[in-house]
Amino acid sequence: MISYRYPFRVRYKDIDQMGVMYYSRYYEYYEAARTDMMREMGLTYKELEAQGIMMPVVHSESDYYGGPGFDDHLVCITEIREIQKSRMEIFYTIIRENEPQKILNTGKTIHAFVKMNGMTTRMPTQLHEVMKQKWVHE
Repeated sequence: MISYRYPFRVRYKDIDQMGVMYYSRYYEYYEAARTDMMREMGLTYKELEAQGIMMPVVHSESDYYGGPGFDDHLVCITEIREIQKSRMEIFYTIIRENEPQKILNTGKTIHAFVKMNGMTTRMPTQLHEVMKQKWVHE
């Protein structure tokens, strides 16, 4: 498993009229956490795209258990639980930094690997090697 912690603070623009984080903003934080995790692993989206590989989201889901408010300190725990050949499933758990046992949100995105022409392809060898190096067995 590969796990990455992305700390963030709920911005005023992220809350809705009820004073809690608006549901679509979770996906923005998923993306920020996923991008940072890739960078931390040593391979950026920019590098993959330069190699002609894109990673579109082909499925997403999100469940909401508690509404964080403005200026709350949160952490998005981002995990890759298995290495697959033609897609990548990424799981997200959002918690309050000072209440790690209280889960506020869980989500998942599934990404396909495609060439610039839209044809599916296997995970790039470079990404597979980076992931194998970062893999932690539980």
